[in-house]
Amino acid sequence: MKNPKSQIQNPKKMIAGIIALIFLFGCVSIAFAAAKKNASGAPVTVSGGNLTFKLKDADIKSVLQIFAKQLGVNVVAGDDVSGKVTFSFTNVKPREGLEAVLRAKGFDWFQEGDTLVVTAKNTVRTYLLQYAGAAEVKSALDLLAETGDSISVNDSYNALIVKTSTKNISRIEKAIRDLDVPPVQVMVEAKIIEVRNGDDGNIGVDAKYTYKNNPNDVAQTINQAGRSTDTTPLGFYAQLISSNIQTYLSALLANTKYDLIASPRIATINHKEANILIGGKIGYQTAVITTTGTVYQVNFLTTGTSLTITPHVGEDGFIRMKIAPKISEGYIANGLPNENTTETNNEVLVKDGQTIVIGGLLKDAQTQVDSGIPILMSIPFIGGIFRKTTISNEKRELLVFVTPHILTPEYLDKLSTESKSLLNRQEEQGSSLIH
Repeated sequence: MKNPKSQIQNPKKMIAGIIALIFLFGCVSIAFAAAKKNASGAPVTVSGGNLTFKLKDADIKSVLQIFAKQLGVNVVAGDDVSGKVTFSFTNVKPREGLEAVLRAKGFDWFQEGDTLVVTAKNTVRTYLLQYAGAAEVKSALDLLAETGDSISVNDSYNALIVKTSTKNISRIEKAIRDLDVPPVQVMVEAKIIEVRNGDDGNIGVDAKYTYKNNPNDVAQTINQAGRSTDTTPLGFYAQLISSNIQTYLSALLANTKYDLIASPRIATINHKEANILIGGKIGYQTAVITTTGTVYQVNFLTTGTSLTITPHVGEDGFIRMKIAPKISEGYIANGLPNENTTETNNEVLVKDGQTIVIGGLLKDAQTQVDSGIPILMSIPFIGGIFRKTTISNEKRELLVFVTPHILTPEYLDKLSTESKSLLNRQEEQGSSLIH
């Protein structure tokens, strides 16, 4: 007969065994989960189509499988696609997360249908620029190019075609993003004033002696004095006729004074040169002798009032400007161009809206030309009878007032309002004149 006490202990052993089995099953489950976590890197949480998970030293191909599953595509990775990655994503879009991982590892990728191809070879990409010039950006990117890279320009589409390694593409893309930004624009208001004072005059005497016994015997000076009978005569005239001696005196002094004023406005992009010309071009011909003959070319001498500026805008609102005003006159003599200029080159630093003045450009020229009969014109007192004196004095002063403005939206609105007001006033004046 069995011991009742042992019968009571058997259920206890059974319970203990069951607990042991449950504990063992829990340990196995935890170990399996840990193994799975180590294999995939981390449990992936999906919320609203976005992913949240962390990976540390995970194989890149395992990571590609995670993203491929979320994107619903197949992944083909070349043998050269290898390595470990560590990252942490929170609520990231699958496509953005994949591109971030591949860019960090320097891999290139493209999709053909439902297949995503990942490679570590050189890649070719095209970038359509919105603001910057493709040729200028290329000059900057050439500094980042590695051996075997090539960067070409398509001027028709303002585009760059870049062929480089996948590990270098991220640096080039960042440089393109930094350079292709809306440029700052500057408008410069200028007032160019040239003040001129001049004195031009001449004094001369024509004398004529006729031998009384033979009127064909004559001694005289010619064209040293103007005559009142000349075309458009000007000046003071005196004529003396006595016996066989005739003398004629003329004197003229002309004083001129005038201001030449130009008030141009120039708008340009930051760091870009701009110029304006108020004047004209004088043509002249030059001959080029070749082995087959002579070829004639037409060239032009530019004269008038011109202004050239190059602005450089700083982040603090100051503008460094290169300013080159010029006033010139010209003429063609014996087929060759001759030019008289007043010009200056300056580089200044001003704040937006401030006015600078460039002045003190003075020119003072005095000319006296004596022409007459040699020896006789140098005799004291009576030498003036045999001499003509032409005097020319000229004084010039150039003043340039320059005011730069950064073309902000507020300033453009102000210009638009002023333009509309001016247009309305002109229309009102025009309508009143018609009626």
